Amino acid sequence: MATFAKICEFMRNIMLIVGREFLTRVQKKSFIITTILTPLLIAGSMFISVKLTTTSGGEQKDTEVKIVDNTALVGVFISNSGSFKFEIIEPEPVEVLKAKYFASDNTVIACVEGEKASYPTGCTFYSKKPVSIDLQRYVSSCINSTVEQIKLREYNIENLDKILADVHTNISVKTIKWEKDETDRETNTFGAIGVSYAAGFIIYMFVLMFGMMVMRGVIEEKSGRIIEILISSVRPFQLMSGKIIGIAMVGLVQFMMWIVLVVIFYYGFIQPFVGEAENSMISQFTAPISFDLFLPFLIYFVLGYFLYASMFAAVGSAVEAESETQQLSLPITIPLVIALMIVMSHVIRYPESELSFWTSIIPFTSPIVMIARIPFGVPTWQIILSISVLVLTFVFMCYVASRIYRVGILMYGKKASFKELIKWFTYK
Repeated sequence: MATFAKICEFMRNIMLIVGREFLTRVQKKSFIITTILTPLLIAGSMFISVKLTTTSGGEQKDTEVKIVDNTALVGVFISNSGSFKFEIIEPEPVEVLKAKYFASDNTVIACVEGEKASYPTGCTFYSKKPVSIDLQRYVSSCINSTVEQIKLREYNIENLDKILADVHTNISVKTIKWEKDETDRETNTFGAIGVSYAAGFIIYMFVLMFGMMVMRGVIEEKSGRIIEILISSVRPFQLMSGKIIGIAMVGLVQFMMWIVLVVIFYYGFIQPFVGEAENSMISQFTAPISFDLFLPFLIYFVLGYFLYASMFAAVGSAVEAESETQQLSLPITIPLVIALMIVMSHVIRYPESELSFWTSIIPFTSPIVMIARIPFGVPTWQIILSISVLVLTFVFMCYVASRIYRVGILMYGKKASFKELIKWFTYK
């Protein structure tokens, strides 16, 4: 009975610290402002990025492109597009063209290089402003296509146009994933890439942001000597655990509110102004989002946060000012950065590679890498193995951090180093 009473007292103290940390942060004006403004910015960013992707460069509509075709072969085949208006002019020396058109800000001169009646050797653009990549690609594509057509006709093949029309093929591509004893389902690779990158980046951002919040909170209490009052009532482990759990609850509440508000802002205020093309693109990238992704996301977010927050708490207890944390916190943040780089450069292209597999099992990178692999389809046993290793590592790191924390929070006037942290860990 006495043991049960001690356990209840132990948990009650932790919950008091959790409540204090939670209420202190959610009642701040900064929490309320960021909770409301962030979803609005996310929804607006979604609209702007999709709008920019599905529309051509409107700033180029007033651009006048003068074609100087020294070969007299390809200029007539460069036709106007939705964004560019072309006009063929007589070849003249570059100095003369500059004198004529230098005053115009919206004029681009495209000189097709080469001898008359011979194949082009290149194309040079002249203008006062930088020439857009779209214009360069369009003119280059027109010239290449024209030269290919001319070369083909030199072979005197009968019905060449009909043959080319028959040969031209544009097939649709889709991917189907086999499911054992289940209905096969169509997958969306482009959508999976977008969701993979977004999920990995969000976990990276949240784990780092809330982990740093734990560290700052410990430093503030230590530098203000508040920690000495708290330690007189609760044990160091209870204080550290309560702070970590309290901030985790703040993060989860804020994240859930962000999801709800993003949906409300987007579908209530932005979606009515979005065209069919934009809706199609958004549907393509949100298709892979489901409960099968949402639940693992929460698990990896919570476990990843607990793992890194315990280490950040240990760092916070070892210093007296935030300016002293750089040396000690760098080894903690490096695995997070490496994991994000692996997701961006490797996982989205090769989700089943050995590098992707092992970094999704290693606990210091798995919260970011595994959640980025899941939209592509990951065997259940790999997810279970990854979570199990992550839980065991968290328990061990929490033990290590608590032993450093119990000494560090009451240590003043001595600059901490890795050697000192090892000493603190070994103290009885």
